[in-house]
Amino acid sequence: MTRLIAEETAAIADSMVFWRRDLHAHPEPSWHEYRTTARIRGVLEALDLEPHALSQPTGMWVDIAPEGRSPRIGLRADIDALHLIDTKDVSYRSTHEGVAHACGHDAHTAILLGTATVLTRLRDRGLLPRGVRLFFQPAEETSPGGATRIISDGGMAGLREVYALHCDPRTEVGQIALRPGPITSACDRVRVRFSGPGGHSSRPHLTADLVMAVGAVITEVPLLLSRRIDPRVGASMVWGHVEAGQAPNAIPSTGVLEGTLRCLQMEGWHYAREMVPDLIRLVAAPFDVQVEVELADGIPPTVNHLKGVQRMADVGRALLGEEAVVDTEQSLGGEDFSEFLLQIPGALGRLGVRPAGVSEWPDLHRPAFDIDEACLEIGAKTMIGLAALGN
Repeated sequence: MTRLIAEETAAIADSMVFWRRDLHAHPEPSWHEYRTTARIRGVLEALDLEPHALSQPTGMWVDIAPEGRSPRIGLRADIDALHLIDTKDVSYRSTHEGVAHACGHDAHTAILLGTATVLTRLRDRGLLPRGVRLFFQPAEETSPGGATRIISDGGMAGLREVYALHCDPRTEVGQIALRPGPITSACDRVRVRFSGPGGHSSRPHLTADLVMAVGAVITEVPLLLSRRIDPRVGASMVWGHVEAGQAPNAIPSTGVLEGTLRCLQMEGWHYAREMVPDLIRLVAAPFDVQVEVELADGIPPTVNHLKGVQRMADVGRALLGEEAVVDTEQSLGGEDFSEFLLQIPGALGRLGVRPAGVSEWPDLHRPAFDIDEACLEIGAKTMIGLAALGN
């Protein structure tokens, strides 16, 4: 079976490159993946599969199972792109200005389409030992994301385990990087609106100095959080957007501050979510400004199940070689595959995309991000193996 998987995957390598480049050239942001969804549907229907549409217009899942069997394992690819400018000088550069596949979701999608192709062939030859459900998930890059939509639409019903791969420029092509337990972080978006009477900068004592309040929250809340919560939970508060005022000699009446709260552990995440709004109000209070704190529904940390990691490692060693499976570190990046792992066991693995022998490579969410396309065959072998190997 390992030899057959290798042969079948090699036979569709060029198709995966074609799909990936087509998607890369036509990226679409979260909840707007209309062309992407149509392209996926076209490939699946050409395989005589019957995709199941989500209640949202984009994304789908499809079942591939031996006759009389229901799907027991789920495999996920995310399909959305980012609001970034693609700066690469390549033939498949984004044709949609300001939108780019800078996180590798085009590769994830191409890999899962390749997986669907090979699993269908194995099923038709009576060689697929279990039923499989493939998820083409929209809106991973937003919160709440498409994972919760798949769950609410009943996509997890009957499944016993679920897996995904994510492109990783820190890992060399040919390898998959694994870690049991927390592998990515919880992530919440925080928005703070400040309001006050405003006034002239020559008479700050007659008004409320809103800019000073904003500055205090920026500097003091992350510091206080680091002293009020166990550092072992990996809590991190970082601001990314601040806006207040237009004139240098006027104290503004409104201001906005936005950032992210991240945490590696579930219990610490819940505690931090309760604490941060109180800390913001506490810091702003002496300045006599009004604050409204909005903590958007975020995503929990992705916590890999030990047996899921072991299963993925066994498959990787069998198909890719003993040295192809490596360890990886925890990341403070967010990933809504965590929602799937709250439902059933499984694991998220990292797929090496950095060319061999290259030490520096553009990181995820950077305008120049790209992959060594040899990773497509590696990823497809792994996903196919998860479905086709073992009892």
